Amino acid sequence: MEEIKKRILVVDDDPALREIFGEKLVMAGFLVSYAKNGYEGYDLARSVKPDFILLDVMMPELDGPATLDKLKSDPECKDIPVAFLTSIEDRPEDVKAAKEVGAIDYWNKAMELDELVARVSAIVKNK
Repeated sequence: MEEIKKRILVVDDDPALREIFGEKLVMAGFLVSYAKNGYEGYDLARSVKPDFILLDVMMPELDGPATLDKLKSDPECKDIPVAFLTSIEDRPEDVKAAKEVGAIDYWNKAMELDELVARVSAIVKNK
């Protein structure tokens, strides 16, 4: 029996980072959808029903925390695990704040791509 591929949604306003993260996740066997801002990410989450969302913190129009708030208030999306992505240095207070608003974690965009895949795989393996 063929294993069903897990769906990942990458929401980031930087097209190069979307492509880099997405390509690595596709190579690891995931189905990947892309959004360039929070509004698009929210709409895609409702239609695609991803197993996991990588969500940039700082974006124009609708930032990561506001997008997460919309997702968590939507019955169709509230249970999708979300990790924030940031290009700024990780600070314990940021990680704590991210978890308080419903993110499962807060990851630095500078992490090794293999580490990103390992973390995503660990989160979605039982979903």
